Amino acid sequence: MIVTISREYGAAGLAVADGSARALGYELLTDDLPKTVAARLGTSPEEVASRANAEASLGERILASLDAGTPEAVAAGFSSPDGDFDESVRREIERTIRERAAIGDVVILGRYANAVLGARGDVLRVFLVATRQWRCARLVETFAWSAQTALAAVDRIDAARKRLAKDRYDLRWGDPHAYDLVADVSRLTVDGAVALVATAVRTLEAGR
Repeated sequence: MIVTISREYGAAGLAVADGSARALGYELLTDDLPKTVAARLGTSPEEVASRANAEASLGERILASLDAGTPEAVAAGFSSPDGDFDESVRREIERTIRERAAIGDVVILGRYANAVLGARGDVLRVFLVATRQWRCARLVETFAWSAQTALAAVDRIDAARKRLAKDRYDLRWGDPHAYDLVADVSRLTVDGAVALVATAVRTLEAGR
């Protein structure tokens, strides 16, 4: 099985993805993706991470790097986008996702993997939500931001993800009909969301 995890900004996506991978004995595909793509394109992981979010503003791209669990990427310079190279990055990211999905037993965080993989019976598409207050509190605790900065980041990143999903894949980001499982992490907790994902995977596996 393949689990794709999409999330509202600050909804503990990395924690749930990591916990789900551990619970299932699956590989977690997240921070290693830019490294793999960078090796294929002969560039740096930081450059790939920035170009993967090339349509977003500079601020959105920096925040996206933080959300991916790689705050050190903020220190790296973001070069001006080049259309051909950006498209190459996108193609290689999608190729990497498809190649890893073909092996199976993997949890893929972000990168619109649910849209990249399309309609497949071996994919569980998860979307994580949480109250705005809970997400902001978590960002304040994690990055020592002010509440105002956290609120602005939540709204800006969510809007960017929704726009990119529509523009790139004609995907209704966040629409519950576009996913198999929607979990409110602020109510269920990270452990509860992990348990739901693991149960859903085992249920699907039993029915195959």
